[in-house]
Amino acid sequence: MTRDEAIARGYIPSPTIHNGHRRALWHDYNAPGLYMLTLVSAQRLPLFGKLIITENPYISLSALGNAILQEEIFKSMAFFPMVDVWRTCIMPDHIHMKIRVKNTFPPKKHLGHFIRGLKIGSGKAYQRLSGLPYTTIFEEGYNDRLLLNEGQLERWHNYLLDNPRRLALKRQHPDLFTVMHNQEVAGIKCMMVGNRFLLDIPDKEAIIVHRSDMSDGTYEKNYQKWLACAERGGVLVSGAIAPGEKAVIREAMNQGYRIILLRQNGFGSHYKPSGERFNACLAGHFLEISPWDWDFGRDKAERERCLFNNSLALRLANE
Repeated sequence: MTRDEAIARGYIPSPTIHNGHRRALWHDYNAPGLYMLTLVSAQRLPLFGKLIITENPYISLSALGNAILQEEIFKSMAFFPMVDVWRTCIMPDHIHMKIRVKNTFPPKKHLGHFIRGLKIGSGKAYQRLSGLPYTTIFEEGYNDRLLLNEGQLERWHNYLLDNPRRLALKRQHPDLFTVMHNQEVAGIKCMMVGNRFLLDIPDKEAIIVHRSDMSDGTYEKNYQKWLACAERGGVLVSGAIAPGEKAVIREAMNQGYRIILLRQNGFGSHYKPSGERFNACLAGHFLEISPWDWDFGRDKAERERCLFNNSLALRLANE
């Protein structure tokens, strides 16, 4: 739901704070629900553990990481018994928690109070273990994702299990997973993540589907042409907005073909591809490009950005 749609339904959103932590405007955070929460250490300091790179990478927890896992989370659950922490994944500089809120919070309390209590307890644990004065060890706020179905639960469970492996691969291949700024693409300064050398492959096809293409046979003919390009080692370039465009990119991703994806928004400072995009990046088959800065307010210019990205896709394919 966009900001304008939320307002149209009667929700009064808080002023936008561009810090990367998004709340669902329509959701009641006092009520029961399933969440994936992420807490990030202040200044991204590796306070909670160290990555050990072996055949099966894992995180060796620090004394603080162990205290949070074994003590502080349970203290917070005792204080808020309506909250169950199902699974915790502690990384060197951030913590993921898959949680269930079983019952409504007490009056004037909500999920944020549970997080605040955990942060305070963790700060006191740091003070006790380090002998230093009490300090805030987390960034302000937290990131949450609402888990709405069983498929999401399974995907996030697998994501947590795979976190150490992905971190090890990112450290071994930083060129593929680092946000690059001010990269010139068809004469435009862009942000990008992935294998930038896909831009140098001359055989490219722009995947653009108009509504009329779906009814006059154009789409079926183009679909075969586009996938033939990808099969012979070419690159498919698209914003993947229309359903027909998404279907082509989906098949290309399934087949391990080369893809340049044009985004309608930029990348946050700690952005990284996830899931199948991560694996495609690692294989050198994927590049994300955005000619736009990081901006949550993109809904106001969504159509203009789509049209611009389509024109950029054509320029890349025709150069």
